[in-house]
Amino acid sequence: MIFAAATDEGTLFVLPSLEDAIAYCEGIDVEDGGWLFWNENGSALVADFVVPNHRGRHTICSGAYQLVPASSLPSLEEVLARILQMDRNPYFTDLSDVRVHLASASQASFQS
Repeated sequence: MIFAAATDEGTLFVLPSLEDAIAYCEGIDVEDGGWLFWNENGSALVADFVVPNHRGRHTICSGAYQLVPASSLPSLEEVLARILQMDRNPYFTDLSDVRVHLASASQASFQS
């Protein structure tokens, strides 16, 4: 499960996998800061472009990227207060459910 926030509208999306997140979020928008990502535990992820985006005079083509851990970026728990809404998904009904999930994930990693 991957959390992705659309920064322009403050919407949190919950996607089933890294592959789904990458397919859903276009590289051009990711590079422009339109998306932020976290793993299922709320740890930040950042896009690492393996094929750069291309911006021509008349065309724009999204490159290819992968999502990698980014410990220097804020966790989802730290950013959640700035999220305005949540996209429908099969995992959580609202943002309070996400808060509970992140708290339990944090507690589980603390106990390990």
